[in-house]
Amino acid sequence: MGTHVLLLLLGLSMMLGFLHALQCFQCDRVNANGVCESGESFCQTEGSQQCFLRKVYEGDRLLYGYQGCGDLCLSMSFFKQNARVDFVCCSDTSFCNRF
Repeated sequence: MGTHVLLLLLGLSMMLGFLHALQCFQCDRVNANGVCESGESFCQTEGSQQCFLRKVYEGDRLLYGYQGCGDLCLSMSFFKQNARVDFVCCSDTSFCNRF
C-alpha cells in the first residue's frame, strides 16, 4: 500500500513539474549593448507567467529592449515601416530571457 502511494505521489510531482516557478531577468530598459540602464533585478514567474524578452530595432540596428515576467506572452514580431519589435517568450529554464 505504501509503495503505491509513493509511486502515485512521484507520478503527480513529475506531471506537475512544469508548473514550477522560473527566475527571470528583469530590466525596464536594456541599451543596445545589452546593459540594463534602469530597473535591473530578477522576478519569479507565478501561475501561467513566462519569462519575456522584447527587442526594438530601427532597420537592422538594435535600439533597446526590456526583460521580465509576463502573462499571455506570445513569441512574435511586429513591423512598421523601418521599425521592428521582437517578443520572445520562454518557460523552459530559469533566466532563459537573457539579452
